[in-house]
Amino acid sequence: MGVDGEDKQPGDELLGFWPRLLVGVVFAGLYVATFMPRQNDLPAVLSGLLGGVVVFLILKEVDERRKRRRRQQRR
Repeated sequence: MGVDGEDKQPGDELLGFWPRLLVGVVFAGLYVATFMPRQNDLPAVLSGLLGGVVVFLILKEVDERRKRRRRQQRR
């Protein structure tokens, strides 16, 4: 049982924190590797980092929506 009284179900999270972080880091690395030859160093790195953060946040929101949908179905 969690702090807020929710029971965690096995299918609630598509990805946990660390897999989401890994996907964000891989995206950032691939983005930087792809755009480094086309852009200056700083814009490529900043764009890659921001893109990785966005991917991480999108996956987090997908998990949150999935949890809410499952809670609604249980009621």
